Amino acid sequence: MVSDVFGKAVGNLYRGGPANVSWAQALDGLDAGQAFQVPAGLPHSVAQVVAHVQFWQEHLLRLLAGEHPAAPAQAAGGWPEPGEWEALKAAFLRDTEVLRERARNEEFAQALDSNGRPHGVILTNFAGHGLYHLGQVVTIRQVLGLWPPPGGGDTW
Repeated sequence: MVSDVFGKAVGNLYRGGPANVSWAQALDGLDAGQAFQVPAGLPHSVAQVVAHVQFWQEHLLRLLAGEHPAAPAQAAGGWPEPGEWEALKAAFLRDTEVLRERARNEEFAQALDSNGRPHGVILTNFAGHGLYHLGQVVTIRQVLGLWPPPGGGDTW
């Protein structure tokens, strides 16, 4: 079925997608000092970007669970302090997998939220948001001279 194929493709975007390095690769080998380093001329560190995406992942998971969490009044409210790096990274990677599985579940993706939108629409939009920020993480690492990661990564 087309929607099942599409859902699996969208689900894979939560890992980074086939045209990109994965989130796990992009974060590989970063210690806390490196993750919190803000490169000259750029606004954020890797840890700040990951904390931002994790903020919205948690928000999305709550929405998908039928809750109604309030959105921040201003964009800055979606950029929390990162906290401890290893805990942040673990929670982030765990929640990307939860969202991946939700997107890959055809029945769930077709179910409607309280506003009458299919969950798949929300999951697709958010997958794009994550990929945007994945690119930022790679760029930050490149500027810091921390690319490619120990496990390898796209360098072209």
